[in-house]
Order: sequence, then C-alpha cells, then structure tokens
Amino acid sequence: MKGKFLCGLLVSLLISGCGDDNTPTEKVLKEQFSNQFHGRLILDSIDIKETSVDGNKRTYAADGLLSTGYDLYTPVASLTDYIVVQKSWDKGKDIKFS
Repeated sequence: MKGKFLCGLLVSLLISGCGDDNTPTEKVLKEQFSNQFHGRLILDSIDIKETSVDGNKRTYAADGLLSTGYDLYTPVASLTDYIVVQKSWDKGKDIKFS
C-alpha cells in the first residue's frame, strides 16, 4: 500500500513539472499589437519578464520600443469648418516604454 502511494506521489510530482510555458512569443505580441491599433502603431521590440507567480496567476513586465508608420497629429483648436492640428509624433520615431 505504501509503495503504491509513493509511486502515485512520484508520478504526480513528475507530471506537475511538465507544465507548458505560456509566455507569448515576440512574434505573437507584435502581430496582436498591430491588429489592435490597425497598423498605425508598430511594436519594434519587446522584452517580457515574469515578475510574480501566485498559483495559476502570473504577472509580467514589458520593456520595449514602439513607433508609427504615419505622422500623427493632435487637434489643437476648432474653427467653423476647420480643425487646427499639431504634429505630435513623427513617422519612424521610436519611443521606449516599460
């Protein structure tokens, strides 16, 4: 009886260590980011670090660079038939985030 219990315990310990790594790859993150922002913002590079694990819940931190494929403008004022805009982000200029 003790042998079966120890064998079952050993098997369960071995199986629990074979869990899949569910950290998303850089390719998947870039693709999802591009789809979410309809290609206007581009995720150039990203580094993901696992910060904490609490049971099944994992928390990640991300550092990286993003840029845009277009010049972006911000509305500054509104006239009767016109909107005055100001350039807020140059095409291809990287911004670091964390």
